[in-house]
Amino acid sequence: MNKSKIAGILSGVAIVLAGCGGFVYTTVGGTVTGLGTSGTNTVGLKNEGNYTQVLSADGSFSFTEASNAQYTISVYQQPRYVNCSVANGTGTMNSSTGVANVAVTCVPNVQISGNLSGLADGGKLYLINNITNPATNVSTSADNTPAGAISANGTFVLPTWVVSGYNYNVTVALPPPGQYCTVANGTGVADNNPKLSPPLIGVNCVTAVPVTFTVTGLTAGNSVTLTNTSIARKEGDPLTVSTIGTYNFSWSLLTGMNYSVAVTTQPNGQTCTVQNGNGVANLANPGASANIAVTCQNS
Repeated sequence: MNKSKIAGILSGVAIVLAGCGGFVYTTVGGTVTGLGTSGTNTVGLKNEGNYTQVLSADGSFSFTEASNAQYTISVYQQPRYVNCSVANGTGTMNSSTGVANVAVTCVPNVQISGNLSGLADGGKLYLINNITNPATNVSTSADNTPAGAISANGTFVLPTWVVSGYNYNVTVALPPPGQYCTVANGTGVADNNPKLSPPLIGVNCVTAVPVTFTVTGLTAGNSVTLTNTSIARKEGDPLTVSTIGTYNFSWSLLTGMNYSVAVTTQPNGQTCTVQNGNGVANLANPGASANIAVTCQNS
């Protein structure tokens, strides 16, 4: 068999293999901009096959793809300080010629800051920032845990950076003992334009009335959960205890706020009842809210 016939056969085989997919490969890629060069930001990219790349500086990238494959390049891990989006990230390969026009563009996120006043010496305040994409009305990167303790009055900065254009909602996650804290300017839309930077959040703490209960009769190895329902916290203020003694709920109340304490989880083999569990907080006369009795007896 002469060389020209062999070459023709090999060429035909290559075409067949390419048509089957996965044997003839090329590349799909492009450039990343906006990460910078210091390595402070790190973005994770992936393709439709879940192959990944991590980049920490501006530059080019590429994934290996079959020459007739459909491709999807997306961000699977966002940096902290910038937010990255992908343009030209989907398509279908129609030849062995590579694709190099995928553009990953990163823009600065927004840091949320504020000012705290009234915090008592030795106190700690925890704030939470729930972040929502207004286009979908779905929480996309919510920080659903306390975002670090603030232990001094003055300016503070939250550790969670917000994507420009997203809604933020800063609320109190856990107040300091014996105080009640309110938040002003806690909601808004993040904007990385310095001229439109969000206003400082104002947080102020004042002396408040602890809600105190005393547990008796609880047997060793058991636990009971009590919840105070109050306007101070719509989710309720639960507390689980495992020994007899006197306890304060996490949320103290302002004068005029109602409290309603009830058992929400009974101990095994026992029944606990609450006396004096309902009332109105009064800073001038805090004795009533400290006179709640929880008595546990064997069932």
